Amino acid sequence: MTKHNYTTFTTSDFLEDPDFLRYVKYQLPEDRLFWENWQKAQPQNLAAFSDAELQLQLMLSPKPFKTSLHLEENLLAAIHQSIAKGHRKIKISRQKYFWAGGLAASLIVVLFIGWFLNSTVSIHTAFGEQKKIALPDGSEVILNANSTLSYPRAFAWKENRAVKLEGEAYFKVKHLNHNAAHIKAGELFKAETRTIEVQVLGTTFNIKERRGMAHVALVEGSVRVRAVKTGQHYQMFPGNVVQVNSRNGLLTVEKRGSLQQSAWTDGRLIVNQTTVNEILRNFEDVYGYRVILDDPSLGEKKIDGSISIKSEEGLLFTLSHILNVNIQKQGKVIYLKRR
Repeated sequence: MTKHNYTTFTTSDFLEDPDFLRYVKYQLPEDRLFWENWQKAQPQNLAAFSDAELQLQLMLSPKPFKTSLHLEENLLAAIHQSIAKGHRKIKISRQKYFWAGGLAASLIVVLFIGWFLNSTVSIHTAFGEQKKIALPDGSEVILNANSTLSYPRAFAWKENRAVKLEGEAYFKVKHLNHNAAHIKAGELFKAETRTIEVQVLGTTFNIKERRGMAHVALVEGSVRVRAVKTGQHYQMFPGNVVQVNSRNGLLTVEKRGSLQQSAWTDGRLIVNQTTVNEILRNFEDVYGYRVILDDPSLGEKKIDGSISIKSEEGLLFTLSHILNVNIQKQGKVIYLKRR
């Protein structure tokens, strides 16, 4: 027989207990001995035991079972009490689930609102992929391959027009300010990388940060560039290119070259006394390959002109003819070998 703490059992508990059911139904000697001894101990719930025993005997009896009026009234009262207790449990349980469910739903809403107001949108491009992005204020961004752009979601953007960039992107910032002498919160646009911070009101420019160097090329308008590490800053004008070394924060300025920096948006690479090594590094950053020259001296050769970079095959085809090399691919490694 399974040992239970029968002194806490209700009528319903007795009627669900297999040992009790076997005792009433079969009256086995060992069961009778156990329950007789249990009753002699005069437990506080002896009435529940008697009610359960009587209910079960009535159900199992093949003929009418004669009981006293007192027992019938007690039995009926016990049944009603059991039913009422069950209803109360169900009601309380439903109320608990209702309030718990309501609290959980409210908490989820609060957490969602908090997340929505404070979270950021993050957009990434794979190797060889470009994306056009419309920012919440109407500004436009072309995100180059192997790059990530992040900015505040929803209402936070109105107070903080700021983006973070890893890689390269071309910006066309919408001008919201109508009084340059008084700039309101949310009118100033900021673009940040690990190395530089660019502040504008509305203009067109290109930012690239790869391999330890950051470049800002201004096409239209005016921007202010600041080196994060040193605090050194420069007010740019159209055509300017600012370069900042990520390691030491040193800022240098070139008066021309902005169109060369942003030509990738048209699928071109404009080179002016640019070494083959520089071109190959750009190819590796955009398409995700490692390029190896069998003759390292080829990497120092300088090239002028315009090269198509709309596809990896087009760029490699052009280089193979300029350098007079054969192309051999092995997975993500490309070998350029002299013919």
